[in-house]
Amino acid sequence: MRRPPRALITVRLTVQTESTTSPERQIDECRSFCELRGWEVVGVARDLSVSATAVPPWKRPELSRWLDDRAPEFDVIVFWRLDRFVRRVGDLHQMIEWAERHGGKGLVSATEPFDLTSPTGKATATMIATFAQMEAHAAAERVASSRAHLLTSTRWGGSSPPFGYRTYARDGARYLEVNPETADIVREAAGRVIGGEPINAICRAFEERGVPAPADTYQRNKSGKDFVWYPRTLKGILTSPTLLGWKTRSEDVPGKKYKRRVLVHDQDGRPIRVAEGVLDQGAFDRLQDALADSASPLSRRSATPRTPLLNVIKCGGCGKNLQLHTTRKRRNDGTYRVTEKIRCLSRVGSPACPGYVFLPNEEIIAPVLDMLVRAIGDTPVTRREYVQRAEAKDGSRFPSYEAHEDRWQFVPLGTTIAERWRSMAITEIGEDLTHAGITVRCHPREHGGHVPEIPEDFQKQLAKFVA
Repeated sequence: MRRPPRALITVRLTVQTESTTSPERQIDECRSFCELRGWEVVGVARDLSVSATAVPPWKRPELSRWLDDRAPEFDVIVFWRLDRFVRRVGDLHQMIEWAERHGGKGLVSATEPFDLTSPTGKATATMIATFAQMEAHAAAERVASSRAHLLTSTRWGGSSPPFGYRTYARDGARYLEVNPETADIVREAAGRVIGGEPINAICRAFEERGVPAPADTYQRNKSGKDFVWYPRTLKGILTSPTLLGWKTRSEDVPGKKYKRRVLVHDQDGRPIRVAEGVLDQGAFDRLQDALADSASPLSRRSATPRTPLLNVIKCGGCGKNLQLHTTRKRRNDGTYRVTEKIRCLSRVGSPACPGYVFLPNEEIIAPVLDMLVRAIGDTPVTRREYVQRAEAKDGSRFPSYEAHEDRWQFVPLGTTIAERWRSMAITEIGEDLTHAGITVRCHPREHGGHVPEIPEDFQKQLAKFVA
């Protein structure tokens, strides 16, 4: 007896309003569609508050797990409408190619009359996806136009106000004004930097006095957690032109992953003032000069991660990532003495972390790699391959014999993990460990030493990356 096709229902919604179709209704209609065709529903992938324009199917939290790990468990993906599934033509084409590579799976809409497994159905789907993409593009243009208009006005856009300011209501809109409490903190920090005090020392002083950190003042802290002052956060506040009362926006830095604050100008090219300044121009200029003088000429951010085994080595005290920190002390002859240490991202002296500090090579790289080679070095390296179902003797597409089912196959590559790592750089080994889900909780030797955390399926996880 031929088994019925197995259907995976996928539901997506960006924002639920009175005018949108609820996830429950989408699921009910998809289930009814499957029942009419005699298909067995094996699961439902719910991805709510997810934009189809910004997030393709293979990156959505629920659906991606089915596509990546559970593909052999279903034959057809059923969605309420195509725009609930994709809104980009390119994403649709990639999903059609994925379906063909994984046993010719079907992609089916429960409310639109086409079958994506046929050439005609593919053409129809492409046309529908094109209109969906046009609609999404038009909506994005409307939003961008509204934001552009708001950006050039003196109104505040609705996000958390800059540190040193607060918002107030006027004529149905929100505007900025100086917050006396936080503005005094900014002025104190600026004065101490101008006086030659390091930002790290200022953060420690604020912590000792119990000064609320910026994250505590934005009214987003619902967990009751006490945030700490981070030097990077304080420096970002002190370098922002917002302190002068100017309107700013975030701008990407070419070749970098971080952003910077830049002035917003009106149509005549003049900066837009949205509030009285926390600092005057003279104090702000002196502050920027002091910050520039305190920075080493070598303290430029690298385009690539400098920390060896980043995201693998974790602080044994608090569990955060360990990171390479470089200190440079200027000698009398103008050269710099460079010292490198690996420590937790938590600030030294923070009550949230014991502040473990390690030498990069002697206490992290060499012992961690030696420990991992001894633990998993003899494990064969495999590659994951998708094996499609075999055709039944009667030529049916959905045979009843389990031997014919789709499955994952792990093919040995004839080498072990230790042999693979011998020809790899430390950053490449770190990528292997990250994809395998392996981490190491790092403790000083007197506190028990390093403890590897190796998941049982690490070999299969690595095989997905190797493939």
